[in-house]
Amino acid sequence: MRILHTSDWHIGRTLYDKRRHREHAAFLEWLHQTIVERKVDVLLVCGDIFDTIAPSNRSLELYYSFLRHIVDSGCRHVVITGGNHDSPSLLDAPKEVLESIGVHVVGGAAKEVGDEVIVLTSR
Repeated sequence: MRILHTSDWHIGRTLYDKRRHREHAAFLEWLHQTIVERKVDVLLVCGDIFDTIAPSNRSLELYYSFLRHIVDSGCRHVVITGGNHDSPSLLDAPKEVLESIGVHVVGGAAKEVGDEVIVLTSR
């Protein structure tokens, strides 16, 4: 099983009042191509997907579009955990819908530890 680990995307971050949407989009396109070329089975994203707990609609659109492309590309699982810049409730809100397409989200600590266990199957 091939696993690619990444973190700290900080989608929506500005630098010296410069919006970085194109940079984030270019990074996610590169990541998508890498996943396809390397035949990655699991993408593991460990925190700080967004730079703020209230990301813009444009940032959310980029995130969900990327997830759709990854799932469509044949990557069997995507596992996302929240970081200190992320809103646990924002990440967890579409949890059931995302799980139905192979995207597993743990936005914040669950009441039951077993709820954080994700079983990944190989091909």
